[in-house]
Amino acid sequence: MSRLATILLVLGSLEGMAQSKTTNALSDKYENVFTLFFYQNTLQMINQTDNEEFAALIENIEKMKFLRIGKEVHKFTEEDYTRLVSSYRNEAFEDLMTMRHEGMDINVFIKERRGITEGLVVLMEDGESISVLDIKGSVPLNQIAKLASRMSEFN
Repeated sequence: MSRLATILLVLGSLEGMAQSKTTNALSDKYENVFTLFFYQNTLQMINQTDNEEFAALIENIEKMKFLRIGKEVHKFTEEDYTRLVSSYRNEAFEDLMTMRHEGMDINVFIKERRGITEGLVVLMEDGESISVLDIKGSVPLNQIAKLASRMSEFN
């Protein structure tokens, strides 16, 4: 009986570590798109100059998954985008904010449990591509545009 309890505990903790189901499905559908994974230790290594502002930005991020999907190459349409947003909402992500920044339309979704942020999804559209930044953990909300800018630098 204790073995079963241990297995369930491990499986439950793995589910908590997963990115959103929608992001994973998107990644599976578009297998050959530009994809990056960042974990807390990776993000700290990126901060080689010990930039305090960047350290504060990444402090509560457990991991991130970044996807960039070329609209033309992958025939990603407005209908695909609408379905993507709907799928995140079905996963209990709520609309947090919409903004324009450096030529990108940015939509941010948040998932909370008991008032604690579990994750954020940032959708960035720049005319040529759709980028998805799926964050497990949290980011200071006033820094989301800065994080989107840093991520848009990756090609």
